[in-house]
Amino acid sequence: MTDASTIYQVADQAGVSVRTVSRYLNDPNCVSQKTSAKIVAAMRELQFRPSVAARALKGVKPNLIGVVSNRITTSPDSFELIKGLQLAAKSLGKRLLIAECGGVDEDVPELVDGLIEHRVDALIFATHFHRPLDAKQLERAEGTRVVLLNCYLPRGEHPTVVPDDEQGARDGLAHLYAQGHKRIVVFELFPDMRATQLRHRGFLKAAKAAGQPEPVFVQGSTGALAEDEFAAIDGLVSEALQAHQPTAILAGNDKMAARIIQCLHKRQIAVPAQVSVLGFDDHPMLVHATDPPLTSVRLPYLQMGLRAAQMACDERQSGLVRERCEVQVRASVAAPPPGRKPR
Repeated sequence: MTDASTIYQVADQAGVSVRTVSRYLNDPNCVSQKTSAKIVAAMRELQFRPSVAARALKGVKPNLIGVVSNRITTSPDSFELIKGLQLAAKSLGKRLLIAECGGVDEDVPELVDGLIEHRVDALIFATHFHRPLDAKQLERAEGTRVVLLNCYLPRGEHPTVVPDDEQGARDGLAHLYAQGHKRIVVFELFPDMRATQLRHRGFLKAAKAAGQPEPVFVQGSTGALAEDEFAAIDGLVSEALQAHQPTAILAGNDKMAARIIQCLHKRQIAVPAQVSVLGFDDHPMLVHATDPPLTSVRLPYLQMGLRAAQMACDERQSGLVRERCEVQVRASVAAPPPGRKPR
């Protein structure tokens, strides 16, 4: 359906001229309140969305990719997602139009409407951590190509790009086994988190593949929305050291790993001479701020952003893409000390 024919339908429904509808769209104050009410009622009944971009650009194709963001613009953990989207969009001759919901799901339909009014070529739904998406949030995007980034629908109705958390966990633990560690404690994030579930599966597979005992699992997070989700970490580290005497600790993310290193330093336990520490995320603001620099499993946010934008512009691409996580080796992991046990 063209913009012109849609305007004709609105005019016919409202019982006014096409010129009157056009005048209203450009300046609602140019027509009477009574006429305005008729036009608004017709637009709602016909689900007409005026094209802001089309009016402004006078027929020039906008070449826009719309992004509905759930805290990726406000979280320093996620800036690589945006960087990947920007790089791919530029290479494809597109521009990004980002609408941030700030974690308020109720705002999403209005944001979708606003992006579609600008005649975006496709919509990308992006979240700041790997999570399921409510299908109701996509209802207003019907008729527009949709790509999911760092989120998913259980039935896989749309092209989707996520990190391969299971593979990353498997490789991270395998790295510790390769260094000779057998007494390993894994401090996990909160159990309802999709990444936690996938990584747990990966840890078990790594242990089985290596013929090694499974690590000890400890829940180290009280939840991402807590004021301090790692408030209990000092006590948990103390308990783990006494009960399990680990030579290596694997943390659910780099923030947790940094706190664990602080706890070990507090007890005068050398990292990695006595206990190795491995994180998850490869957060650029943290991995070089710890002493020693942190070995971490990198979440492939840059590659994910690149792939999502490419999929948004190519309707031949579909299905679920899991981007590989790579272990970034630094000084916080070494072979376990021979014949010594941590305090």
